[in-house]
Amino acid sequence: MPVVFIPSLMRDLTGGQERVRVKGATVRQVINRLEEVHPGIYALIMDDDRIHPSIAVFVDGEPALLE
Repeated sequence: MPVVFIPSLMRDLTGGQERVRVKGATVRQVINRLEEVHPGIYALIMDDDRIHPSIAVFVDGEPALLE
């Protein structure tokens, strides 16, 4: 199950958790599940259905190139 690091400025949405585990096989599924479990986080991560440029995404420790 993916582990998502939550930046300090978003932790109020996760009850103060620094890392959360959510189900998902793709980055989009993980983000959608994050929104289900922690409402409001989608708006901070996404910008017009694309990941906001200030958000870094890593998969298995490697930076993900998202277009």
